[in-house]
Amino acid sequence: MALKRHRLCQRRKALGYSQERLADILCVERSTVVRWENAETDPQPWHRTRIASALGVTLEQLDDMLVDVSVAAHRGQAMEDDARNPASAAARLDLLSGLWAFLTSYLAAPAGPAQPLVEVRRSVGRVHNLYQRASYTSAARLLPDVLSQATYLSSQSTGLHRSNAFRLLAAAYIAASKLAAKIGDGDTALLTADRAATAARLGDDQALAAVAAYQAVCGLMRLPSRATEAERVARNSIERMSSSRPTGDPDQLSAHGALLLLAAVMTAGQGNLKEAAQFLAQAEGLAAMLGADRNRLWTGFGPTNVVIHAVSAAVRAGNAEQALEIGTRLDTSRLPAVLVGRRAQVHVDLAAAAMMSGGDRSVSVLHLLEAERVAAEAVHANVQARAILLDLLAKERRAATPGLRPLAERAGLLA
Repeated sequence: MALKRHRLCQRRKALGYSQERLADILCVERSTVVRWENAETDPQPWHRTRIASALGVTLEQLDDMLVDVSVAAHRGQAMEDDARNPASAAARLDLLSGLWAFLTSYLAAPAGPAQPLVEVRRSVGRVHNLYQRASYTSAARLLPDVLSQATYLSSQSTGLHRSNAFRLLAAAYIAASKLAAKIGDGDTALLTADRAATAARLGDDQALAAVAAYQAVCGLMRLPSRATEAERVARNSIERMSSSRPTGDPDQLSAHGALLLLAAVMTAGQGNLKEAAQFLAQAEGLAAMLGADRNRLWTGFGPTNVVIHAVSAAVRAGNAEQALEIGTRLDTSRLPAVLVGRRAQVHVDLAAAAMMSGGDRSVSVLHLLEAERVAAEAVHANVQARAILLDLLAKERRAATPGLRPLAERAGLLA
């Protein structure tokens, strides 16, 4: 039975490296690279830093690639995504199995020693950081223990420490909801967002509660039968934030602004372009008050993010030309460095716009390739990117889009 480290191999191909070229960069024999990719041997510790550097990934991401060993399959056969629409069951199982196990392990104590508040805070921040860097596999691996530690801490703390512990629990559940929404599991995204909202209220943190509401809307948007509910939650949350006493608090501004951007994308998808423009304008005003591109409460909110959502809104409205035009003026270098996934998402949106425009489909493929270059896991885990790939495969012209099949193979859409 032949084995393969598919993700390691896929990352090499995504960067355009042959096995010979990577071997040259690492000063090893080609046969050594072959053995690594075929899971016959493991790279020695002194090789791993150089491999990670050559592949443009972190050591943690490289470790994930090395332990991800599967049976080699025959090439060229297109796979069905779950219900042909959007995220495959396999992708969800890989990323969410640990989270699902935690969510159904009621009253379970942490697997390891209980951590103090400062350590839990550091762990929660690390999970969010990994998610925003599009290190989804690493974030998913850490989430169950982080949630377990935060849950135990909130049950044991008293006084001021209790409020802080519930805020950390809310932040941990928000990270879980983000991951579930990213790969298209609306039910899990909604459940974890609801738990985040409860924890935020117990922690008396309105801004965190607003971010939890944002995630609940993201979950509901993944459930077509609950679109009306998604809109209601978004509007009610915006109204509550708007009716609060005006404040220059960056967390409040960021949470409110993020909700406005989500509402803009949602209403644009409903064809209500005037209201979408109003939401964008309100968000732009809050971004101006914030003064710069920030990442408060892991929202990434700021002036650049407003423009990013203007692209997304145009895509949802079916206005491909407007989306592509805004994209030409967008400078993502102003975003905080950690927002790797947000930069990759811009290219996913532009891929959708290029395909929608009915022009050269190779432009869509190029944008998806750039998304993959920016973030190694961006296309594999992103429900929108996978749907675009499936549409491109359905109308494939191999001569016109030579990079499509290799990209689809790396995304796990070809067996």
